[in-house]
Amino acid sequence: MKKVKGDLDYDQAVADNPVVAQVVQKKSWDYLSGSNKTTVNLFFKQWSKNITTNVKSGLWKKHKSITKDCIGLCRNKAIVAVGAGSSFNKNSHILKRLHDADSLKNWPDRDFVIIASNHQFKPLLRMGIIPDFVMVVDASDVVYDQLCANIPDIGKSTILLAAVHCSNKVLKEWDRQGRTIRFYLSCTKGLDDVFEKASGKRAAPHKVHTGGNVLNSLWIITQRWFHSSTFICVGNDLSYPLDKDPDKQRKMYYADGDYSTNAKVTGTGRDEASEHKIWMGFNIERSPIYTSRLEERFNIQIEPVGTTQTLWVYKSWLEGQVVLNEGKGKKFHFYNCSEGGILGVLCKDDTTEGREDESNWFLLDEVSKNYHTTTLEYAVNKFYTAKEVMRCRLDVQDAINLVKLI
Repeated sequence: MKKVKGDLDYDQAVADNPVVAQVVQKKSWDYLSGSNKTTVNLFFKQWSKNITTNVKSGLWKKHKSITKDCIGLCRNKAIVAVGAGSSFNKNSHILKRLHDADSLKNWPDRDFVIIASNHQFKPLLRMGIIPDFVMVVDASDVVYDQLCANIPDIGKSTILLAAVHCSNKVLKEWDRQGRTIRFYLSCTKGLDDVFEKASGKRAAPHKVHTGGNVLNSLWIITQRWFHSSTFICVGNDLSYPLDKDPDKQRKMYYADGDYSTNAKVTGTGRDEASEHKIWMGFNIERSPIYTSRLEERFNIQIEPVGTTQTLWVYKSWLEGQVVLNEGKGKKFHFYNCSEGGILGVLCKDDTTEGREDESNWFLLDEVSKNYHTTTLEYAVNKFYTAKEVMRCRLDVQDAINLVKLI
């Protein structure tokens, strides 16, 4: 396969961090590179057109870049990223309790920042959960109803994180309704030239290496600009429960059962729930024996679920980025609370025979100390505990410093 200019070489990545070889096989690495090139070739003209329109229409000038006021905004806070996978329903009550307690605090005292994917924006509002941000990466206007139609007043304070290449129709209506946007620019080769020509501004400060879908891109963005070292994701299934009835599979694809933006309804050709790629998803069962709430133990089981080649690409990209960033010494914790999903479930022998051998399957946690497969409740409690420990350490240090001054 022809190497795309700018791609990180697989052998070099493994040399930088040998764990990469345990997480992403070379054939998968090459497939990811080829898939990225194909995507760029298909959508580059549309992305370029949208960038030019969004800049020339004044949206960029009015709302500005994410660099305007988001740098360091979430330092010492945990990001709770909410996807639309069906496993979200297992954690919705925990998220509701978290939101109701934390959202009443002033910003400096907040512990959690809730960021929704575009599909999950209205479902959260219906639950009375007001996300601080909602993120969109789609260049088409297929997400228009999710973000712009019949949005209740409680959603007016939510800020839209949008790639500059997103649909002008969506962004223009969001703006017309009096809502705020913060832009970022994908690192896709050539888009920086389009942006600079349209805006007269340098592209570099606004560029970020994104990962295809919303939550992948969001993790990178929150590290680069928000400066949050703790990322908790729910509903990031990248899969769906299997059923012999394709219509039932479509119904179970999203947490709210709304499959209208996919395939047969819209004619987009994205009838993803009708595909039959099989992978293992994880399920968590609480152990009846534990010494304290924070030492609660889990039994993690795996069972086959449905996925697609595109979703598998998103999964593999994120897993690779976790170990690459860890190898570079970056400080972060990634909590995957998408119970039932395939993220972080790996296979030593990715062949048909290997996937049928249960002993070949393992979790990313086994080779990454920064990645955690757990429940939302556990992740939240761990973060609270970590903040309390740090506060106590600071109190002790302040006392020591005071004694030194006496």
